[in-house]
Amino acid sequence: MCNSLAMGLTEPLIMQIYCRLEVAVTDPQAVAKLAGQQLREADIDWSRREEDLDEAVHQLESDLTQALSCVIEHDRMIEHLPGVEPRGGLAFTTIGKPDDRFRPGFTDFL
Repeated sequence: MCNSLAMGLTEPLIMQIYCRLEVAVTDPQAVAKLAGQQLREADIDWSRREEDLDEAVHQLESDLTQALSCVIEHDRMIEHLPGVEPRGGLAFTTIGKPDDRFRPGFTDFL
């Protein structure tokens, strides 16, 4: 057993989870619409932005990879785990075959 687990923790142990998930998007318009809806509902001060809300929604809905990245709820992967709380994360999407950096056993990027 890991020494820090055996000794007990006084501070949370911050860890990273790396994963690659392949999905088939069967309804790109539904993904784009959801991303646009979530952007409209977000608490964003548009007066401080170069673009306005409608322009931002249009740009998001026009880019499937960006739209899919925005609607992924990566913290839900661990919501059922006791003693683990999400602190943030990064989700990005690409179209096509997986990047070689994310193949099993390849650790040069770590």
